[in-house]
Amino acid sequence: MSIIKRPCWRVQSLLIASLFLGACSSDKVDSTPDSGVLSVQNSDTGVDVVLASDAGVVESDAGVIPEICQSLKSIPQTFKNPSNNYDFGSVAGDFTVNELYGRTWNFRENWTGCESFVFVNYIPVQGNSDDAFWNSRSDVLVKNTSDNTHFFFISWENSAAARKERVESIYAYIASEIEFSISDSEERERQLSRFHFVLDAPADIQGSVSGFISDYMQYRQLPESVVDLGGRGNAAPPLPLVFGIDRDQKWDSGGSMSEYVGGPQSFRMAGYLGDFYNHKARVRDQVARETDIQTYELLNERVTQRVFVKTATLPDAAEMKDINTLEFDVTVNCPHRNVFACSEWDRIARIEVCTSTTVEPCSKRRELVRWITPYWRRGERRWIMDASSLLGYIKEGGLQYFRLEMGPSWERATSRDARIALRLSKSSDSLKAVGAVRAFTGGGFGDKYNDREPFVFTLPSQASKVSLVSILSGHGQDSNTNCAEWCDHRHQFEINGTSLEEIRHEGNRIGSADGCGWAAAEGASPGQWGNWAPERAYWCPGLPVEHRVRDLTNYVTLGEENTLTYRANYGGGPPAGGSISLSTYVVWYE
Repeated sequence: MSIIKRPCWRVQSLLIASLFLGACSSDKVDSTPDSGVLSVQNSDTGVDVVLASDAGVVESDAGVIPEICQSLKSIPQTFKNPSNNYDFGSVAGDFTVNELYGRTWNFRENWTGCESFVFVNYIPVQGNSDDAFWNSRSDVLVKNTSDNTHFFFISWENSAAARKERVESIYAYIASEIEFSISDSEERERQLSRFHFVLDAPADIQGSVSGFISDYMQYRQLPESVVDLGGRGNAAPPLPLVFGIDRDQKWDSGGSMSEYVGGPQSFRMAGYLGDFYNHKARVRDQVARETDIQTYELLNERVTQRVFVKTATLPDAAEMKDINTLEFDVTVNCPHRNVFACSEWDRIARIEVCTSTTVEPCSKRRELVRWITPYWRRGERRWIMDASSLLGYIKEGGLQYFRLEMGPSWERATSRDARIALRLSKSSDSLKAVGAVRAFTGGGFGDKYNDREPFVFTLPSQASKVSLVSILSGHGQDSNTNCAEWCDHRHQFEINGTSLEEIRHEGNRIGSADGCGWAAAEGASPGQWGNWAPERAYWCPGLPVEHRVRDLTNYVTLGEENTLTYRANYGGGPPAGGSISLSTYVVWYE
């Protein structure tokens, strides 16, 4: 697991409050540099909160689907009344900004129900760090972001001339990239319309944006906003360098903009937010459009523990014969306003079916799906994970036990809202997995890793298809090789003397800067306060782990013994440290 460097902020809340709210106080603040252990003293500034004046009336549905929604094949969301607070996850209200060159932009007037909005703030009290962020390459926001994401550049400088100069510099980069890379004049104008260069001071923005910033900055002054990290000091809420409004019109924290732990802050990191908001909207739309899904809720509550055993009463065996699709709908939300109250590490999470027939039903179990938890990241993440190839483990239906794991039970207790539901359905275009047997598991990726016996199995004669299904991820960081989280570990299976295609990492080079950044479009949470964006072998923080499938049908003999062998290597050489988490199954279908 990566070693995360703690956020290194200075507590300068009063300076920021006076900059934003035009007020000051005589309270003392510890402003000495530190390594992420923060202290707050006498934090009541006495400053009134600037409240937004939102009408927030829900728009009527005219029956016309906006063009951007049609291109995304997405369900447009109507404009909602705002929430009565500015917490992350609450509904944002209307606002209006004044932009460069006399333009004015209003949120509700431009609402399509299929776009998201990212706010990038220049906060001068951060000094060189914020200057470096604003001097990073902004052209990437043109080339590498989704067309339905808007960006608002806001300077917190007191001087109107300074604010104008600040956003003009960003405009020059953005406009130049659009001019250089897009030849069609209408497309140029459309792309430029996604970028908003705000002249207003934050407190002068009409509507919810000023209220949101003001409310969050006052929250940062409260003693109760500071999180006790248990022996490692305290952590105050970070400054709102970036925040967003997602496609459900909800506030999002945006998170860290560092490219890697200890690395520079970059506009490129803000670009991943729109992809993540699109992922969440796609899952929402998928569920809204579905019919004939049987859902069995295993967990739906605020929890602090990590491991649970839950039950579900499924249809009986006769009804289960008509089912060929097994999925898990997993939603996890860190509700805390201070991100450092969320879980902080990239841990293995999984759902297992309990297979023991003893008094302890989960003394034996089989893994069905796996995901990796994100580093510190508040807000909601949701995935629908397919486990249809392992449906055979629950084909008898009735009362079934499941073990849910969201990290190790010994880790620092942090609360989260979790909903996990099992989904059953009938897909007309697929075979049904009727049986599975686990062949191999992983372990320490050292010199003994390949000391294992062949797996011998006999398949039923009526099977119509046979597959090898592996759930695979590498963990740990060997001092010499960075195995097995950051190394090129490969996996070779042989069936009845025939070698299958080797499982090896594909795509970006392991360790490259943004391999997991691009996975935001698949549900990896951007803005994690940890080393989330660099490429790993076979997994990303905040993302489900893929089921890797190999077809065995042409290599096995039904009704007779078959022999499967497995070995792993490090870039063609011997295993080289860390550990491999592996569940490999032989699966047959009818």
